[in-house]
Amino acid sequence: MDKIQYLLFDLDDTLYTNTSGLFVEVGARIESWTARTLGIHPDEARALRRRYYTAYGTTMAGLLREHADVVDIDSYLNYVHDVDVSRYLTPSPDLASMLQALPVSKAVFTNSITSWAERVTTQLGIRQCFDTIFDVRAVDYHSKPDPHAYSKVLNTLGLPGEACVMLDDQASYLAGAARAGMRTIWVREGGTATDGIDYAVDHVLDSGPILRRLLGLQA
Repeated sequence: MDKIQYLLFDLDDTLYTNTSGLFVEVGARIESWTARTLGIHPDEARALRRRYYTAYGTTMAGLLREHADVVDIDSYLNYVHDVDVSRYLTPSPDLASMLQALPVSKAVFTNSITSWAERVTTQLGIRQCFDTIFDVRAVDYHSKPDPHAYSKVLNTLGLPGEACVMLDDQASYLAGAARAGMRTIWVREGGTATDGIDYAVDHVLDSGPILRRLLGLQA
C-alpha cells in the first residue's frame, strides 16, 4: 500500500453541508442562467439541470456537451457563484483543528471555481489548511467524474492515485477517484461503503479517525 501523501477534499456539501442553504441559491442561479441563455421556461431549465447532472455529472458538463456553440461557460461559472457566502456560513473551529492535526498536504478539489473555493474556505476559517485549490478551470473544464479531471490533478501533483485520499459527497465522483487508484471516503449522512467507496461518514468531522489511521497515526 502506497504511503498517503495528499488528501483531496471536495468543497460543496463536503466541507460544509447543504443544510446551510447556500447551494439552494447556487442551484437557483444555475437554473435562471440556463433559462435565460437558452431561451427556455424555468421549468425546462430545472428539468435540464437534473438531466445533465444524471448524464454528465454537472450542469456545466451538459452545457458544454450539448450547447457549446451558444454558451459562454466562464460567464456561467461566474454568474452561478456570485453569492454572498457570509449569509450562510460561519467559521468551523472544529474542522480547522481536525485538518491542522493531519500532518500531510491537503487540497480542495472542486467542480466550482477558485474564487468561490477561496471565499467558502475563508468564511469557514480553514483556507490556511490547504496548500492549493484544483478548480474546474485547472482541470481544463472537465468536471468530476470525468477521468481527465482526476488524471490532471494527479499529474500536477506528480503522484499516483494510490498516494491520495479523496473525500466527496457524491458517490459517482468517488467512483471516478477509485478508478484513478485513490482511496475514497463518502461524506453523506446514512452512506455506506460499497464498490468504489472505501469508507463512509455522516459528516466530514467524522473522517478524522479514518484519515489518521490511513496516515499511520493513532486514531
